[in-house]
Parts: sequence; structure tokens; C-alpha cells
Amino acid sequence: MPVVLPKHAWPAGNLLLSAIPAEDRDRLLPHLELVHLASGRMLFRAGERIKHFYFPLDSAIAKVGVDRYGGTAEYLLIGNEGLVGLSALLGNFHAAGHAIVQVSGRSYRAGVAPIGAIFERSLSLRRALLRYVSSRVFQTSQTSLCNARHSAEQRLCRWLLQALDRTGRSELRVTHELIGVAHGLRREAVTLVALRLQARGLIRCGRGRITLLERAALEAATCECYAALRQDLEAMARDIAPL
Repeated sequence: MPVVLPKHAWPAGNLLLSAIPAEDRDRLLPHLELVHLASGRMLFRAGERIKHFYFPLDSAIAKVGVDRYGGTAEYLLIGNEGLVGLSALLGNFHAAGHAIVQVSGRSYRAGVAPIGAIFERSLSLRRALLRYVSSRVFQTSQTSLCNARHSAEQRLCRWLLQALDRTGRSELRVTHELIGVAHGLRREAVTLVALRLQARGLIRCGRGRITLLERAALEAATCECYAALRQDLEAMARDIAPL
């Protein structure tokens, strides 16, 4: 059941929401709902009309491309740095890819129309969102490079680190099957890599859970793509921080 935020209770925990100027907050607040997103939930499918924006807090949503044979590949992971449904603010109200909840958790949800109206009025919000667009473009291109050039183990390490950064957690509630769907890998292949990382003491795997044990070692096991993505994320956070 969605929770409507009480009057004057401005939400925290999402970078883009935090960048909205005070004069626009009272207009937006009545339209925000706090919802729980279950792992595996499809927020929308490729080609469907986008009806809601989602601002994750401690959940993570994958944008996944799909070919005509049903093959899948994740090109974007969205967490507490951004929002799901961005293309609707840019004039395209139909989803380019699937949006699948990878890591269960909380998110704010709002209808497309209220956010669109505030976007039209607020120069500060437009600037923050345009900076976010730049970061999304970089993440998509770097992820594509990573998927093409690096091993399954390096890619899984990079993905785990990104998910940890975007949820603010040390434990992720996610299944190997969902990770496989996002990366175009069989569940068994994900499990094999995860067990190798567990044997080295980097993570601990449970039923639908992956727990971080040694972050520095996990960073050492991934490719250079994670450092580039982390640097861009930190730069975006600095650029859109409210004055």
C-alpha cells in the first residue's frame, strides 16, 4: 500500500529530489508516494507508455534492452542517484527498454504530469536533470564497453559495487536469476562466479541475498569501468547539490 507523505515532510534519500528548490517542493509533495518495490517487479516493458516516475531510495532498478529472440542486456542501473522514466521528461513517453526491480526496497513514486509541470517551470530542476542525463549517457556507454570487453567475473563485481553505491547497503536482496537476466547470462553462470567470489572471502551468498565482506578486494577484482563510473557519479552529486 503506497504511503502518501504528510504535509511539510520533504523526502530525503534521493539525490535528484534533494536538488529540487524549496519553492517547488510544496507543489510536488502531494504527488509523491512512498512505495516498496519487490525484486523482480516489472515497472514497465519496452514500448509501454510511462505513467509514473520512480525515485529509488534503497532499491535499484535495471534498464534492460531486449532483442527479438528474448535476449537481454542491462545498459543502466538506477538507484538513489536518479529516477526511472526519464525519457518522459524529454518528450518520449514510451519506454525504450524494460525497467526491472533488481534490488528490492523503497522508492518514491509520482505521476508523470506533476513532475513534468514542475520541470517546465523550474530552471534549477532542469539544470539538475540535464546534468543527470549527461551521467546516464556516460553510464550507458561505459556499461556497453564493459559488457563487450570484460569477463563475467569483472562485470559481476562492477555491478555489485554499483548496486551497493546506489542503495547505500552492505547487503543486496537480489537473486542470481535476476542478475542473469540483466546480463544475458544463465543463472548457473552467475552462481558459479558468485561462489568463486565467496570462496575468496569477498562476498557471502544466501537465499536471495548477497552480502559484502571485503569491499577493497571486490574493487580490486573488477575492471577499470567501476572506478570511471564511480568518479562520474561523485562528480554529478557535487554538481547538482543544492547551494
